[in-house]
Amino acid sequence: MKFPDRSFLKIVVVLISGIIFSLIGQFFTKAPVDRYIHIRNFRYGKDPWVIRCNRGDRLHLTFSSEDTGHSFFLEEFNIDAKIEPSSDEVVVFNPRDPSIPPVYTKEVVITAELPGIKKYFFSRFNYRCHVWCGPMHAFEQGKLIIMPDTLLWFGAGSMLAIIILWLISFSTSLSKEAEQVYLPPWAEKLFKSRWPQIIFMLIALFMITLVVTTTILGTKVSGRNLGVLLMWSVWLFLLITFLTPLGGRIWCTICPLPLFGDLIQRGSLFAPLKGKRGNYNSSFFGFFRKWPAKLENNWIRLFLFMLLATFSTTLVAIPRISGFAILLLIILPTLMSVFWELRSFCRYVCPVHAFVGPFSGLGLIHITTRSKEVCAACKPEYCRNGNSLGWACPYGLNAGEIKDSADCGMCLECLRSCSFNNVTVGRRGFASQQVIPATSTGWLNIAIFSIAVVYSVLYLGPWPAVRDWVNIIDKQNWAYFGLYSLSLWVLVLILVPGLIYLLALLGKKISRASVSTEHIFRGYTSSILPLGLMLWIAFVIPMLFVNVTFISQSFSDPFGWGWDFFGTANTPWHQFLPEFIPWLQVIFLLSGLFLSLRNLGRLFQGEEQSLQKALIKVLPVAIFLIAVTASMIFFFAA
Repeated sequence: MKFPDRSFLKIVVVLISGIIFSLIGQFFTKAPVDRYIHIRNFRYGKDPWVIRCNRGDRLHLTFSSEDTGHSFFLEEFNIDAKIEPSSDEVVVFNPRDPSIPPVYTKEVVITAELPGIKKYFFSRFNYRCHVWCGPMHAFEQGKLIIMPDTLLWFGAGSMLAIIILWLISFSTSLSKEAEQVYLPPWAEKLFKSRWPQIIFMLIALFMITLVVTTTILGTKVSGRNLGVLLMWSVWLFLLITFLTPLGGRIWCTICPLPLFGDLIQRGSLFAPLKGKRGNYNSSFFGFFRKWPAKLENNWIRLFLFMLLATFSTTLVAIPRISGFAILLLIILPTLMSVFWELRSFCRYVCPVHAFVGPFSGLGLIHITTRSKEVCAACKPEYCRNGNSLGWACPYGLNAGEIKDSADCGMCLECLRSCSFNNVTVGRRGFASQQVIPATSTGWLNIAIFSIAVVYSVLYLGPWPAVRDWVNIIDKQNWAYFGLYSLSLWVLVLILVPGLIYLLALLGKKISRASVSTEHIFRGYTSSILPLGLMLWIAFVIPMLFVNVTFISQSFSDPFGWGWDFFGTANTPWHQFLPEFIPWLQVIFLLSGLFLSLRNLGRLFQGEEQSLQKALIKVLPVAIFLIAVTASMIFFFAA
C-alpha cells in the first residue's frame, strides 16, 4: 500500500487547520443592523475607503461627487451606480443584464451577504469606479469587509499550522540531493529543434510590435489601450504566474529583444558560422569587445529596475511612455551587440532579467547535464565555444558548471552543440534549488521582494492619499513624488537590506555560528524568494482578472478608433471571478511562506552539527517572513 508523501499530508493539515479556524469564526457573528453610509467620490478615491459591517446588515448607501462623474461598481452584489456631481440621485444599472432598465434613486440598499452557502465563504469585496475620470482611474477603489471575516480566519489558522509543521519537521527538512529527472525524449527533441524557438520568438516579436504600435498611436486611455493591457495585464501575469514558476528564465528562450543583435553577431538564425576568434558566436560586423569585468554583476540591472519601478505609474497610465520605453528595450540590445560580444545586454543590463533572474531557481525545468564526468573530460567545451551544430553560449557558460539558474538564459544552444548528448533539460521540484548568492544578487533579491509589497499597498490598497504621491500625471505632485521616490529607494536599497543584515547578525550571535554574517545574510536573501514570487503573483492576479473585459474590447478596437473587429468592443464590463481574487491571493501567500520556511531548513545544510543550532541561526529571518506574511494576509483579507 502506497501512502501519501509528507508534502501532501502537510497540505491537508494546513487546510484542515484553516477550515477549523473558519468554523470558529462563525460563532462571532453578530445580529444584523441597518447602517447608513454616505460615500464621497473624487479623483482618484472614495471615502470611506473601507466599509466594515456584519453579515446580514442592511447597508443604506448614498453618494456624492466632488469633481466629475464617477460610479460605485460592486459586481458581486450586482450594482453599478452612476454618480453625477450636480445631483444626489444616482442611476443604478444591472451589470449582469444591461438590458434591464436602470433605476433612478437617492439611496441604494443592499443586504451584506451573498446568497446561499456563498455567504459563509466570501467576506472581502472591492468596489470600484466604472466611469473614466483620468489617468489614475484604474486605481479608484475601496473595500467592503463582511464580518465574521472567514478568509482572515482561514489565513490565520493555515499560517499557524504552517509554522507548527515547520518547527516539528525542521529535523527532517535537511534534504538529500534530489534524483535527477529528465524530460522525455520527444520533449528534448522539441527543445533541440530551432523551429519552435524561432516561431515563438517571431510571435513574441509580433506581439511587441503590436504593443509598441498601439501604445504610441492608440487611445490615450490606458484602461482601453490594447498595448498597455497586453503588456501590463496579460504578459506580466503570464510571466509571473506561469512562465517563471514553470521554467525559470524560459521567457528568455523566446524573448525577441536580442534577436537583431544575434543576427548582427552571428549572421544567421540557423547555420552556426565560425568566427574570427575560433568560436561560433561573433562572425560578422561588430567590435565585439569583452564586457568590463568590474560591471559583471547585478548593480546596473538593479538600478534600471528601480528606475522603472519608480516611474511605473507613469508607464502604465500614459500609453505612449510605455511604447517608447519598450521601443528603447528593442534598440538598446541591438546597439550593444555591435560593441560588446555575446548577449551583454541580457547578461548585465536587461531589467526583465533583473526580475526573472532571482526567481529562476524556483522553476520546474532547467538546463542540466546527465554526467558531470563527461563534461569534465570535454576539452573543446562545445557548450561554451559552440561548433557546427550550435552557437557558443551567449552567456559564456559551461553547462556542466552551472550552479545558479539565474546565470543561464536557456537559449538552448548547449543542447545542440554538445557532441556527447550530455546536455539536456531536467525537471526538479518547485523552489528546490538552494544557492547562496553573490552580494549583488542578494541585494537584487531583496529589491524584488520589497517592491512586491510596495506595489500591493500602492496600487491594490484603498488609500487614495498614498497614490496621490506618485501622481505626477495630472495632479503634478512633484514634491510628493520626490518624497515617494526617495522613500522607495531608501526602503528597498537601504532599510530592508539593513534589517535583514541585522537579522543575520542576530542569527550569528545567538547561534554562535562559525560562518560570517555576510554569508548568513546572503543565505537569508535566498530564502525570501519563494514568498517574494507569491507576493508578485498575489499582486498581478487582479491586474488580469479585473481587466478581462477591457482586453476583449481592445482586441476589437485596438487603436480606440471606433472599430469592432470581433464584435466585443462594446461588451459590458465584467470582472473574472472577483469574489475569488482575495482567496487566491491569501492561498498564494500561504504557499510562499510554506516554501520559504521549508527552504530555510535546507539552506545551511552541513554547516551546523546541531539541528537546534541550525534552527536558532535561521529563526530571526523566519520571524521576519512570518511577520510579512501575516501583514499581507491581513492586507488582502481584512
